[in-house]
Amino acid sequence: MLDAVLAALSKPILAMTSGACAGPTITHAVASEVGSNGNLTTYDVAIRVTNAGSAAEPSSLLQSVEVFQDATKVDQKGTPPLAAGASATVHYRFSRSSEAEARSTHLHFTLKLSDPHGTPFAHCSSGTNSYRLDI
Repeated sequence: MLDAVLAALSKPILAMTSGACAGPTITHAVASEVGSNGNLTTYDVAIRVTNAGSAAEPSSLLQSVEVFQDATKVDQKGTPPLAAGASATVHYRFSRSSEAEARSTHLHFTLKLSDPHGTPFAHCSSGTNSYRLDI
């Protein structure tokens, strides 16, 4: 019984020291116009998060993309824990004046990670946890 408990407890430590690691990162964001009523133009922004690491993210990982317009947080979109090499895309929609100058809306996306269970995992992202898009 004790051997089974010790083996179960050592798995997270072995995963951390084996060179396998999770690498969540924001890899892309693109905006597309989805409609206009004359005064307002609505945009859909697709934000892709990819696990570029060689290990899956822990199933207890809470991962989300925080959306900021200038310095104001305007939204937060959750993504599931990702297998190695897998991606998830979240969408943020917003409207602005049809007369707004091109590239005058500054969006900043930040990847936020937390694990309420404290499951240890090796994080080896070589990418970035933030992304900027000017529309």
